[in-house]
Amino acid sequence: MVQVIEKHYTINELAERLTMSFERTRQLVMDEAGVLRIAAKTHGERRTRTMYRIPESVIERILRRSANPAL
Repeated sequence: MVQVIEKHYTINELAERLTMSFERTRQLVMDEAGVLRIAAKTHGERRTRTMYRIPESVIERILRRSANPAL
């Protein structure tokens, strides 16, 4: 069986692709199902940084929902 791994985007890549601000894009995807959240706390930092990786299928779902908000 062949397993295909789809492309994942960072918030910066997605924001550029959608021509949206970083913050608006982050708000759009942060609670979306299927988005990978990677929390990391580096040495000496007090707060935890969260990195997001958004699969292409999730982006397609968000765009479909945004284009057809009544559905």
